[in-house]
Amino acid sequence: MKTLSVVKSVAVAAVLSAAFAAPAFARGEVFTARLQAPAGSERVIAQSTVWSCLGDSCVARPDHASSVRACRAFVREAGPVTAYGPDNARLNEQELAACNESARAPRTSDHARN
Repeated sequence: MKTLSVVKSVAVAAVLSAAFAAPAFARGEVFTARLQAPAGSERVIAQSTVWSCLGDSCVARPDHASSVRACRAFVREAGPVTAYGPDNARLNEQELAACNESARAPRTSDHARN
């Protein structure tokens, strides 16, 4: 009986660890952002993520999910995109359109707000 209890405890622990580890592994996915025009810099920083850019392609391993909000933060720094996200969770056309709207909005500097 004691052996069965130990086996159950180990099985429960394994299931719980897998449940908590899965979201952590998902954060390590490689994101690709395809720009409408070549990047003006080899490095872009958006949402505390450093992107490496070459031509019209930028890659990073962000600590956030693929979302319109995250895309907007990137677009404000790098310019409009034609694709954004990891291979298995790229933004769709409507989401990209919403993301790129932020590139057209004028940036307000901190000096202008004060």
